[in-house]
Amino acid sequence: MQKALVTFVVLAIAMVIFFVVIEYTGADPDDAAIGTEQKVETSEKTAVSFHPDGEVEQLSASDTRRINEQKGLEAAYQEEYNKGSHSLDNPFVKLDPYGTAPLTALVMFETDAPARTTVTVEGKDKQADIQRTYDNDQTTHTIPVLGLYPGYENTVTIETTTESGETSKHTFTIETEPLPDDFLTNETPVSHPENMEEGLTFVIPSTRYAYGVDHNADVRWYSTLWNSHVFKRLDNGHILYATKEKGQDQYNEMLEMDMLGKVYESYLIQLEDYPDTNVVHHGMIELPNGNFLATVHDTSSPYIEDEMIEIDRETGETVRDFSFRDLFPEDFYEDYGNVFSDDGDWFHQNAVWYVEKDDSILVSSRHQDLIMKLSYPEGEINWILADHEKWPDAYDEYLLEPKSEDFKFPAGPHAPMTMPDFDNNQATNDYLLFDNNVVITRGKDPLSGDFSQAVQYRINPDEMTVEQIWQFGKQRGEDFYSRIVGDADYLNRTGNRLVTSGYIDADEGMNSRIVEVTNSQPADVVFELVVSGFEKESHRQAYRAERMPLYPEQDWNVGITN
Repeated sequence: MQKALVTFVVLAIAMVIFFVVIEYTGADPDDAAIGTEQKVETSEKTAVSFHPDGEVEQLSASDTRRINEQKGLEAAYQEEYNKGSHSLDNPFVKLDPYGTAPLTALVMFETDAPARTTVTVEGKDKQADIQRTYDNDQTTHTIPVLGLYPGYENTVTIETTTESGETSKHTFTIETEPLPDDFLTNETPVSHPENMEEGLTFVIPSTRYAYGVDHNADVRWYSTLWNSHVFKRLDNGHILYATKEKGQDQYNEMLEMDMLGKVYESYLIQLEDYPDTNVVHHGMIELPNGNFLATVHDTSSPYIEDEMIEIDRETGETVRDFSFRDLFPEDFYEDYGNVFSDDGDWFHQNAVWYVEKDDSILVSSRHQDLIMKLSYPEGEINWILADHEKWPDAYDEYLLEPKSEDFKFPAGPHAPMTMPDFDNNQATNDYLLFDNNVVITRGKDPLSGDFSQAVQYRINPDEMTVEQIWQFGKQRGEDFYSRIVGDADYLNRTGNRLVTSGYIDADEGMNSRIVEVTNSQPADVVFELVVSGFEKESHRQAYRAERMPLYPEQDWNVGITN
């Protein structure tokens, strides 16, 4: 009898545990994605912070193969140049000098007196001209030409000005090949260039071509190198670019290159036994010390997209690594029963942003429906922007409290970034992000899936409060809904915002929409780019978009013998 009673008690306890687990994880992915209002009591971490592992696994290394190959190209160009006499009226012109940027050229010539140069690629309208002045007075000139049109006889003008003010000018043409047959379609239903932030709109794909278009949606730069997720300008004016070797599946190479396609550094990220293509799965940023912080996977565990590594800029070595499993309760990942749980994708970090003001980072987690601010490199939590359900008591002190009852928490968000001080209050900070509005783990918002939006939040970290200041996208409904990918950027000169809804399933087919809007509420559209021509689940969509000048603002001394 006593033995039977013990068995009954054990079974009762097991049943209680079973139903608690079902309540927390959901009986199936659909149930889990809806969420519950129940507060989950879980085992607490002894410290809610993450730290460098005691022994860092070397996942990165420098690679010189591309640099060695281009040395041969440069030597051949130098030899060809030396065979002739090249003046302003008879320049040496090499289209696509490094074989990866077909809408660029390198022009070399000499002048009798030191002179500065201005190069202009004539646009199809006056506002489409692309121009750059090089202020260094010299007699030997190596000039990058950027912004050529594809499949077009481009008119290029180079003007020199000596120290005494004497000017000379030469105009010539450069003919280019058409875009590749598999290039995406780019159209603009709205374009008001007089109200737009200067520069090209660079479309960053989940896979294939990274490219830039002007206000007419004409492609003015692209790379033939495959690209995935990472394309950003560094402090020295170069581009950080994620790519892969021809014929391989994995994007495991990070390049530091210029807009001509010249490579200055190459880093290989090597993950043993990782089968998928997204080795650096979503992002890589430059830190103030010059190193890089990259989102990767911990292949020694069954979990993915929950680790970051810091890469030494000079050596390519991994100097620090982090796992977000060190920051959250075990229940969050061991008992994760939501979308992609079979893949171990419990966190799905899709962004990291460095906050120089206080040496911290912003982190976005799609599958935990949260934005989080952490000190760096200590990894101590400053605050968490997420619905308050399903958090252990130990995390209450980090959860931001809305200032209004109708506040909507972000769901499945992307791309948080800092913004200027709009209210002249040093106690508050403004942030911009893309709220996909697809509930994954927490939140019962009935609007989930009805729209996506860019949102500006104002956070007071002392009072631990949050309020919504501005949004764009909700008014467009399902026509602007993207269940995956997305971006929102603050544009410094105009104060406009560039919003990317990258995966829109429309009646006429899949498309990405990149919209530049004003900071008013409601916002006015000053530019809209519609990217189409890709199939569902092809990963060809616009992952993010950047607005920036084609030429870097930094000094750019291009020498083929550098």
